Amino acid sequence: MKVRVLDITYVSNVAIINEEDAKSLGIDVESRVLLKQNGSSLIAFSPMITSELVSRGEIGIPKEIAKLLKLGDGEEIGVEGTSDSESISILLKKMGGKKLSEDEIRKLVADMVTGILDESAIAEFITLQSTLGMDDDETTNLIRAMVETGTKITFPYPVYDEHSIGGVPGNSKVAMVAVPTAVALGLKVPKTSSRAITSPSGTADTMEVLANVSLTTEEIKNAVDKAGGTIAWTGQLNLAPADDIMVRIERRLLLDPPSQVVASILSKKVALGISGLVVDLPVGRGTKLSTETEAENLASIFVRQGGKFGMRVKALITFGGEPIGYTIGPNLEAMEALTALIKKEASPSLMDKAMHIAGALYELAGKANVGEGEAFAKEAFLNGKSYEAFKKIIEWQGGDPNKKPDDIPLGDYKETIYSNKSGAVTFIDNKAFSTIARLAGAPFDKAAGVKLYVKIGNRVRPGEPLYTIYSSSSKRLSDALAFANSVKEIEIGTMLLKVFP
Repeated sequence: MKVRVLDITYVSNVAIINEEDAKSLGIDVESRVLLKQNGSSLIAFSPMITSELVSRGEIGIPKEIAKLLKLGDGEEIGVEGTSDSESISILLKKMGGKKLSEDEIRKLVADMVTGILDESAIAEFITLQSTLGMDDDETTNLIRAMVETGTKITFPYPVYDEHSIGGVPGNSKVAMVAVPTAVALGLKVPKTSSRAITSPSGTADTMEVLANVSLTTEEIKNAVDKAGGTIAWTGQLNLAPADDIMVRIERRLLLDPPSQVVASILSKKVALGISGLVVDLPVGRGTKLSTETEAENLASIFVRQGGKFGMRVKALITFGGEPIGYTIGPNLEAMEALTALIKKEASPSLMDKAMHIAGALYELAGKANVGEGEAFAKEAFLNGKSYEAFKKIIEWQGGDPNKKPDDIPLGDYKETIYSNKSGAVTFIDNKAFSTIARLAGAPFDKAAGVKLYVKIGNRVRPGEPLYTIYSSSSKRLSDALAFANSVKEIEIGTMLLKVFP
């Protein structure tokens, strides 16, 4: 059939097919339309059957989908009807509490990537992981299937990476200190990261303030070879594409089952050929992991599963009870990371976490004994080698290596919140500050975000500043302020809790 590119926008994959063609192909509204090119499946669509929008012999494709698939108007394409019945049977088997085989998991993942399995079925798969769990074999097979459906990158030498499971605002800048420090120590680090989904900034969003992060496979390989590392966005690379599909649905479900957390991270690292991985597991109030026991259980899964793919994994259980550093939002975090590297000093939370991660990577590479890596990392940071490595990475990614923190703009609209009493800061609400920064416009408005002036344990007096909200929009600033006024985003305590009676 001939492709007809239509000037319409759809949030889901839909193909418009003439009713006569639908009859001859056995396609109805319950079917899926599978496009094939050179004998290979491209993607499956929900059918929209019409008598007028397209003629017989034509398949109508929304313009954005056609662009993504690189399909031109009038191009010949194979079309056939299919269904998700086999994958649905597999989900029903799991629903009955039975273990899934490697082939069954491979089928589920393949149908996700081609679009044969719709979002409701994928949501069911994620929910089943959360309620019934996945055993070690199922998790291994899920990782393997996710890797197989995407691009794989290989390097002629060992490469290393770090990844945080997230949940703590301000965390995106840690990689911008840890990665160049590891590179300065002689490691090859092709750091890849996602953009923010529910947080005020992902590592890719923050790095994009300083350099291009949309790198191709060849650009990443060249940058790692010449500059020692990258901090790039995964979106251009097609690494484990099923992960991107599942992550979008997980966020809407507010579910993050352990098996999927592990599969999500490790599938991309396996596809990238990573030899050694440091995983950051923040623990604390307002994070994904509320207790150290939870973190230890997840850490053991990471280590065990990584080993099955020849990857050495070291998990760092870190304090996540307040934002990392003093900034939240792309431009603000880029400023803080750059300032730390230039001045060779940083807030304790940023410095400690970045140095522990870089040191752990150095130990994984066999360059330092266990417990000694952090000292090597601090030496590289304090003698300026981390900053020089970062400048080289920025340059290889098309940015200005001489850019200074003051060159980074902040939102024109801002409001500072002040303390109304004396006491010590006892709590800083991670979720509240993530929401405030997002309402102000982050991460899409890179100049939006929050700058903190206090940390837990600091003493304050009435009239002293607690934080400033930045935005490029007066309306968004008002929205952020309204929310801030409705919650206890910072708690200030005194020795006296209550008088009774």
